[in-house]
Amino acid sequence: MVLWFFGAVSGSADDQPSADDVPSEVVDADAGSGSSVDDEDQAHGEDRDDRASEQKKTYLVVHVVDGDTLDLGNDRTVRLAGIDAPEVGECGYKRARNTLRRLVLGKRVTLAASDEEQDQYGRLLKYVDIGKTDAGLKLIKGGLAIARYDSRDGYGFHPREPRYIKADKASNAYVCAKPVPLVAQPKVEKKKKKKNCASGYSPCIPAYPPDLNCPDIGHPVRVSGSDPHGLDRDGDGIACEWS
Repeated sequence: MVLWFFGAVSGSADDQPSADDVPSEVVDADAGSGSSVDDEDQAHGEDRDDRASEQKKTYLVVHVVDGDTLDLGNDRTVRLAGIDAPEVGECGYKRARNTLRRLVLGKRVTLAASDEEQDQYGRLLKYVDIGKTDAGLKLIKGGLAIARYDSRDGYGFHPREPRYIKADKASNAYVCAKPVPLVAQPKVEKKKKKKNCASGYSPCIPAYPPDLNCPDIGHPVRVSGSDPHGLDRDGDGIACEWS
């Protein structure tokens, strides 16, 4: 027979957290009076056996790094367990980060234990819940994260792995719009630098001064002008034909 002690339990029995989902370091040791309640895990939709009521400790989120990492007000960093969101520069990075910001930034969240306490970088590996909402599961359903770091890829089995994988298979990954190609700019032809040619000579010979003689030029030159170099001595219009 199940006895209900409404004076000893805050809220309805459906609102009480599951003891399986609460890490030891976030449980208020003073909570609970030994009363027994039928605990249904509303956040995850699973029935539980009768167990002692426990009060979950909450933490203030002060910064969201990206879609799967956040900082708490106690100077600890949390890596959301069982998911992987896009990194900087990858498709969906900003959308995943901004979605997690809207969910948790400036709010108090509860942390639930996964299969490991922390990763190699000292970040807590936890599920992050806002009321009855699982932040990691929300990102997976939105196509902004994938189910990863679980028993399928060499890591340990974590409690919420089955529903994460199921949600991942059912969701459509967020797709970024293709970048608009740059319009080809017309090539600007460089103006050929005018040579410093003396007028009246073809082909070009340097302008006067200095004075040039046929040995300086080395080839015949047609003269049609005033001949400042004095190359066409016989006046036939062809200079340096014997050079």
